[in-house]
Amino acid sequence: MTGINIGGVRLRSRAVMAPVAGLTDQPFRRIAMEYGAGLTVTELLSANALVRDSKRTFEMLPSKDEPRPVAVQLFGSDPAVMGEAARIVEELNCCDMIDLNFGCPVKKVVKTGAGAAILKDPQIACNVVSSVVSAVKIPVTVKIRIGWDKTCINAVTIAKTVADAGVVAIAVHGRTASQGYTGKADWSVISDVARAVQIPVIGNGDIKTPEEALERLETAGVAMIMIGRGAIGAPWIFDRFNKLLSQGSCKKPDSYEIAGVILRHIRLMKELYGEKRTVSRFRTHIGYYTKGLPGASRLRSEMNRCETIVEIDRLVTDYFGKSTE
Repeated sequence: MTGINIGGVRLRSRAVMAPVAGLTDQPFRRIAMEYGAGLTVTELLSANALVRDSKRTFEMLPSKDEPRPVAVQLFGSDPAVMGEAARIVEELNCCDMIDLNFGCPVKKVVKTGAGAAILKDPQIACNVVSSVVSAVKIPVTVKIRIGWDKTCINAVTIAKTVADAGVVAIAVHGRTASQGYTGKADWSVISDVARAVQIPVIGNGDIKTPEEALERLETAGVAMIMIGRGAIGAPWIFDRFNKLLSQGSCKKPDSYEIAGVILRHIRLMKELYGEKRTVSRFRTHIGYYTKGLPGASRLRSEMNRCETIVEIDRLVTDYFGKSTE
């Protein structure tokens, strides 16, 4: 069985795409869904900004024609504001779930009392969840870390708290907030959470290959796995994971497939951002798509000098030996 129901929403895969700031925008989420992700999640959005009617934040919401299901991830620490922001999002009918971020370790988020700072106070977590759950009809999920630091590993307590408050699933990243993205994810704590609550737990952290994803799904006791950085520059990881789970084997992408994904990604970005912004923004993506490949540093250097999408297309097709036709 490859799919699962979360709060009445059917996910066709047990692999979920984690949000990565600045990278998992609408074009990338579309590609992830085309490759079989069960769910995509928006980049972290400020509840305060939504309530204040920030144009830039509204532009980051899913479009109505975006492949579903998709969740909007909100951060904030004021229960009333979080509830109002969730209500605004639901009224736009642009997503299937609201995901609450209690795990972001970035300083500018934490210093406001939001993100991973909420892990310090289970009561705040309860209040925020309760406010949002009562404000919307669509399912509410939460993303947490295993704790604030090594002296405060309280993921089980937080998970029980938010489950009792009404969330339908919990994603757990296997690092503490103080670790940021360094060190190794502790999947033993994720397993502890999965055993402690009756709702689906989604494991996240250090999944870079479809084989690792399947191993974690089978051994950690989680209902699903969440892939973030491991999918950047490799959105086909979802398809490969699904094939491993259903068929027992999968093949690595060849150069033809990689080039095709890159060219499609560029086209989707151009539709949303226009040529100038696409040329600038895609320089980051090409680094991920070509990481570790021979001659990739030269390709990236040449792309930094590109000013048009035609030039990027030419570089990509020459490098991978693929026709644009």
